[in-house]
Parts: sequence; C-alpha cells; structure tokens
Amino acid sequence: MDGKGGVHRRSIKGEAVFMLPMLICFIPVVIIPFFYAIYMGFMRWNGISSERIFIGLQNYISIFTADPAFWESIWFSFRQTVAITLVSNILGLAFALVISSLPRKFQGLPRTLLLLPNIMGGVIMGFIWRFIFQRVFLAIAEVPIFSFLGQSWLGEPGPAFWAIVIVSAWQYSGYTMIIYIAGLTGIDNDIKEAARLDGPSPIRSFISITLPLIMPSVTICLFWVMVKSFTMYDLVSSLTVGGPYGTTTTVSMNLYEEAFSRNNYGLGSAKAIVFFMFILVISLLQVRFTKSKEVEA
Repeated sequence: MDGKGGVHRRSIKGEAVFMLPMLICFIPVVIIPFFYAIYMGFMRWNGISSERIFIGLQNYISIFTADPAFWESIWFSFRQTVAITLVSNILGLAFALVISSLPRKFQGLPRTLLLLPNIMGGVIMGFIWRFIFQRVFLAIAEVPIFSFLGQSWLGEPGPAFWAIVIVSAWQYSGYTMIIYIAGLTGIDNDIKEAARLDGPSPIRSFISITLPLIMPSVTICLFWVMVKSFTMYDLVSSLTVGGPYGTTTTVSMNLYEEAFSRNNYGLGSAKAIVFFMFILVISLLQVRFTKSKEVEA
C-alpha cells in the first residue's frame, strides 16, 4: 500500500509541476480579475478618481430595472449565438463527412483551406468582409441572377444580423470540422462494417449509429461555438460597429461602452457578472443535455 501511495504522490507532484506555468498565467489574468470584478460590482467608480463609493446592490438593481439597452444586447447575442452555433456546426459536420470519405492523400488541402479562416483575427475578418459586403457583392449583383446580393447588408438590421452569422460561421466551421473529423476517425471499423452489413440507408445509418458515437465531439463543438459567439466583440465591432441604430450591439460591446466610454466601472463590472452567470447557466444546460446523449462505442 505504501508503495502505491508513494507512486500516487509522486504522480500528483509531477502533474503539479507541469500545471504550475499555466497557473502562474491563469491566476493573475483570469482568477484575480474575476474576483476584482465581483468586488467592483458593489462600487460606484469612474475609473479615474481615487474615491470608490460602496453602494451595495444598487448596480444590480439598476441593471434589472433601468437598463433596457443591456437586455436588448443580451437578446441580440442570444439570437446570434443560436444561429451561429447551428450553422457553423452543420457546416463543420458536413465538411467532416465529405473529407473523411476522401482518400487520405486528398484530405490535407481541403482541411487546410477550411481551417485558415479560424486562424485570422476577428478585426481583420470584419474589415475584409465589410469590403466584400459593401463592394464585391454590389459588383456581383450587377449580374441579374445574383441581384439579391445588392441589398444593403450592413445598413439594415435583418441583413446585418445575417452578415454576422455568415462571417462567423465561415470562421468557426473549419475548427468544428477538425473536431468532427477526429470524432469520425475514432469510430471503430467493426461498427462501420456491421452497419454496412445490416444495410440501412446512409441517412438512417448516420442518425442511428454515427451521430450517437460522435456526441462527445458535438458537445465540444457546441460549447466552443456558443462561448465564442456569446462573447464576440472584435468581429462585430469592425464589421457593423454595433449598427445600424445599435441593433447589432453585442453584450461585450455594451459592457465595454459602459465601463470605458461612460466611465461607469462599477456598473460595467456588475453587468459582466450578470453576463457571466447567464453564459454559465446556458453552457451547463447545453453540456448536460448533449452529455446525456453520448453512448459508449
């Protein structure tokens, strides 16, 4: 028993040594600011004065009773997240199924091309697609069959919403594709062979066999895209700048404006905590639901 206990203790010490560099970065960058934001949520401070006034729950009361712009941004971010999550995961899974069916030597190039947008920063993506929506699409729309592209993509609320969804899905689908390819590769060949012998249709085989076996990949992809979409700032800021008329203002943009433009650091911190709890609840529900659908291979 002592021998096993000693090995176990040495294993824990080894893991702690490898975790130490990550903790050195994680604690000051994430943990300390998080608790500082909780503290600031109970204060009134303009970010400049040395005087910080404790006001208790007043910031939170203001959020729930006198801040419709914050809840409008929550509603927009929620709708945006649902759309982006569905589109990027459907596209990523479709790409994964197609690429996985190709001979191995032909898989590298399409993987690389589809993953490239995910490497680009959100600000760069926003400016590139802003040019595409405002210039390239107008030029293409001169061809009668593509006239629908000539609409004001960034000047009207509806098209602006879908412009964000299109760009985000284009960026995220390559990453979800990689996760889904890993899930598809992990399916046992014996299971695939048994499915072929039973002779179900491709759609039936995918729904009844493939999809349940890649549910761990679905859980990861849904969680990753949801968090990325909810906390999006840079892409929307450079693509629509929150317009038209503030209809594409995300929660992250609302928080930034509250803290750094209006100098209400206490209220901005309280909003951040409320937003964090909102994301936490949604993410836990999503992970719990998809985890319940996972099966053993």
